[in-house]
Amino acid sequence: MKKKLIILTLIIVVAASVFVLYKKKGNEKKEEQKVTLETVKKSDITSVVEQTGIIKPQVGAQVKVGTRATGTLMKLGFQVGDKVKKGQLIALIDDRQIVADIENAKANLTYAEQNLKLVQDTYPLKIKEQEAVNKSLKSQSDYAASNLKRQEELYKRGFATEDEIERARKEYEVAKSQWEQGIATLKRLNDEYQNQLKLSKANVDQTKAKLKNLEVSLSYTRIYAPLTGIVSQVSTQEGEMVVSGLSTTNLITILDPTKLEIWIYIDETDIGRVKENMEVEYWVDAYRNKLFKGIISSIYPQPEVKDNIVYYLATVKVKPEDAHFLKPEMTVHAKIISERKSDVLTVPNRAIKFENGDYVVYVPKDGKKVAVKVKTGVRDESNTEILSGLKEGDKVFVESFSQPKEMKKK
Repeated sequence: MKKKLIILTLIIVVAASVFVLYKKKGNEKKEEQKVTLETVKKSDITSVVEQTGIIKPQVGAQVKVGTRATGTLMKLGFQVGDKVKKGQLIALIDDRQIVADIENAKANLTYAEQNLKLVQDTYPLKIKEQEAVNKSLKSQSDYAASNLKRQEELYKRGFATEDEIERARKEYEVAKSQWEQGIATLKRLNDEYQNQLKLSKANVDQTKAKLKNLEVSLSYTRIYAPLTGIVSQVSTQEGEMVVSGLSTTNLITILDPTKLEIWIYIDETDIGRVKENMEVEYWVDAYRNKLFKGIISSIYPQPEVKDNIVYYLATVKVKPEDAHFLKPEMTVHAKIISERKSDVLTVPNRAIKFENGDYVVYVPKDGKKVAVKVKTGVRDESNTEILSGLKEGDKVFVESFSQPKEMKKK
């Protein structure tokens, strides 16, 4: 009996302890939730849209520098992280063969120009000489024709014989034939001059074009920085063979660190509240205590679907002075300021309840809590604008939560 009595006593003690413990915890939970009275007052309110984004280089801020030349990479003066200025020599590709071809083309051009000058100098002299010969032949032909006519007159009068007439006729025919041959020779020289001049000029032009192409190819072996920035990637090293194919071979990538922008992905449910030129406040995990500011510069009309959720991309240009702190691909926590209002009637957010399809607040009346319907406006992190239902100075019940004593001790 004593043993049973002891066991029964222990059970009663344990049960009582458990009851006391749970009652204590219940009292503590009740202490966690408190209801206070707050005064309806006027204040400033700011509505924000909170979204996440990522930092990206602006269009044109990142350039992949390549070459269209084929050869051994003789010099590469920069590595990842090095600063480079616009117009600075970045790399040099073996150019010995192209330089030799250029010297050969220059020699061919000199020969072609000399040949053109020879044509321009000699043919006009030949033509002038032939014109002089033709002038003499014309005189001889005219004299022979006149002599033949004179002999024929003398023959009619009986002062000349048939042999003299025949001799005069043959002399005229020979002189006339020589004059006609001179005219044909002059025409041939003129035609030949024009053909040789055309061919010589074409040869000069062709040689110049080849020389220009070689000089362009030589320029491909010297790669200069297209912008001022930092080398973000190196794709090859000195001594490697660079082969130019259908696409340009990439050597290094240069990034202008001052030209960054933020890509903010806005949920389709919030896109109606976001417009271009809205202010944006943002921060990154690397600088939690530093707040950056910007303006929405554009909103892309084409949506992006991720995990069956539709997003719209808004971009924010990063200020040059802020770009020194930020780097591409950093995650951004952004607050888009969708609306600001000053001196409006507000109550704490915790005072607003949604009951039976209406927004209500509880006010004290005759020692009781009475629900009052209200029309709300802009809402921020702490307060809600009241458009109707309350007036300045009214009291509303606000639920506030305090940490349990155990949590406070911790």
